[in-house]
Amino acid sequence: MRRTWWKRILAAVTLVGVLIAAMFITVPERKELTVLESALRDVVAPVQTGLTFVSEEAFSRIRSVFTLGRSAETDELRQRIRNLEGELVSLEEFRLENERLRALLVYRDGQDQSRLLLARVVGRDPGNWFSTIRVNCGSEDGVRQDMVVVLPSGLVGRVLAVAEQTSDVLLITDARSGVGTLVQDTRLPGVVKGSLDRSGRLRMSYLTREEDVEPNQAVVTSGLGGVFPKGIPVGRVVSVSNDPSGLTRSAEVIPMVDFDHLEEVFIILSH
Repeated sequence: MRRTWWKRILAAVTLVGVLIAAMFITVPERKELTVLESALRDVVAPVQTGLTFVSEEAFSRIRSVFTLGRSAETDELRQRIRNLEGELVSLEEFRLENERLRALLVYRDGQDQSRLLLARVVGRDPGNWFSTIRVNCGSEDGVRQDMVVVLPSGLVGRVLAVAEQTSDVLLITDARSGVGTLVQDTRLPGVVKGSLDRSGRLRMSYLTREEDVEPNQAVVTSGLGGVFPKGIPVGRVVSVSNDPSGLTRSAEVIPMVDFDHLEEVFIILSH
């Protein structure tokens, strides 16, 4: 009995399938449907809609069952990757800082350590990058106005203003700065100032015409003026030109210090 019932259901489903197939096959060939085909389409349409809905719903549920665990696992793995990438960036920053500080300590060990105060750059004007910097040492650390600021590579500038815990440093690349200097090879004196175009280059002025100045010659502080100690590297000559007066010459100088990447500096507490 039960077997006969299943046979009837199977036959009905087969018949409906054949009718639907016949209907779709005949649609492209004729523009008009027969009365029987039209009636069958109207009868079958709700059944077809129901079957489509049931199949889509079943597929959606099956897909959610198989992807639920994987999706959660994938999200967790992605978060772990982001965390690891952040840790790698932090470790690389520590490594670079360690290298910079090690080089600074090597330089300090070769100097009078009581004279050098290590300071971190904590502020800079983006609109006037080569003018001043702010460091995290002030009067509480023994810093005073006009103290000299240096790096192992050369002269940075001098202290312009002092607060209790911070100080502003006037860079030698600022046009307001003036440093008594010498061409190291010839001992030819001059004055180095920052460029008005804020390019980060220096201009060495008041060079006499009697002595030659060549590109790549080193420029050091002369010690004149009482602010900057003698012999601190300042830069190297790039080019030389005659001044409008015709009496003196000027040299364009590239600083020894990389002013684009100042992070730590030394303040000379006395000299």
